[in-house]
Amino acid sequence: MKIVVSNNQYRITVPKDLVEEKGWGAGTKLRFVEDIDGNVFLKEITANRGENGKR
Repeated sequence: MKIVVSNNQYRITVPKDLVEEKGWGAGTKLRFVEDIDGNVFLKEITANRGENGKR
């Protein structure tokens, strides 16, 4: 992976094998999570739904 700067935003490309393994696709939202040791992880953001299925 490498970091690319575009319009003052930093972007990375996620390897195709990882995306396919995780079942991610276009429109999947991810966030960076950092633990107390400074390790960085990608975590999928899922919609929170109530009992009736609405957000």
